Amino acid sequence: MPKAQKPQKEEKQLAPVQQTLTVAGQLHSLFAEDAGVGQENMDRNDYAIPRIRILQDLSPQVKKTEQGYIKGAEAGMICDPVSEQLFSGEQGVLVIPISYRRSHIEWRTREKGGGIVADHGADGAILDQAKKDDRGRAILPSGNQITINAEYFVFVVDPTTGSHTPYVLSMSGTQLKKSRRWNTMINQLRIQHPSGSGTINPAMFYRTYKLSTEPERNEQGSWFGWHITPDKSTVDMPDGQQLYLAAREFRKQIAAGAVKVQQSDDTSEVAIDSEDSPM
Repeated sequence: MPKAQKPQKEEKQLAPVQQTLTVAGQLHSLFAEDAGVGQENMDRNDYAIPRIRILQDLSPQVKKTEQGYIKGAEAGMICDPVSEQLFSGEQGVLVIPISYRRSHIEWRTREKGGGIVADHGADGAILDQAKKDDRGRAILPSGNQITINAEYFVFVVDPTTGSHTPYVLSMSGTQLKKSRRWNTMINQLRIQHPSGSGTINPAMFYRTYKLSTEPERNEQGSWFGWHITPDKSTVDMPDGQQLYLAAREFRKQIAAGAVKVQQSDDTSEVAIDSEDSPM
């Protein structure tokens, strides 16, 4: 009689769930090891801080037929066109203002396709070359338009976690009065000196502000503008101490010229008052 063969030892098989957990554990152990991999050749010239703006009726993000359309976008929302992230204008966003500058932006007019031509910085000499047209716009001999912009580097902050994203926020036209009001709030803020003697005006990133949108109108049309209200101090936010230190470090980078701003390449965009509102 042939010998009975011994049954082969069964290999231990992991259940699918166990296999998934094992792979997940291996991946998690690699996350720290691979931190920054693939970005070794990037420097500050290879990325830029995006801009956030209020969407208007003329903004391409709200028009299905326009390049740059974002599903769900509506006039009055706050938008990051680069990531296509939308924020409710009614609920607003919580921001920490970190640095301010006044800039002079040269645009192609909407009639010529729109889009930013050049950022002339704080120097207003370029305005000497411009003349007002019948709509009150400052027009250069080239036909391009110059707008004065109040620009803020900000952190948009998640109020529940303290996580934050850097942005640039611009105000022009009728929104310049909002900028002046905001600057006044910042300038007039006083806190007790750490020594207990007298008061000081703290850094602009000492306090958070709620920025929402509201409808506005004049004889030339209607649009959405900013509504700014003071909120809690930065250190009172979740992980507030680290948030304050991050804002402080970011301001140093801005002052050192180590921060690049994302310029618009949207050919249908032009600054008419407050990001597409009537002049």
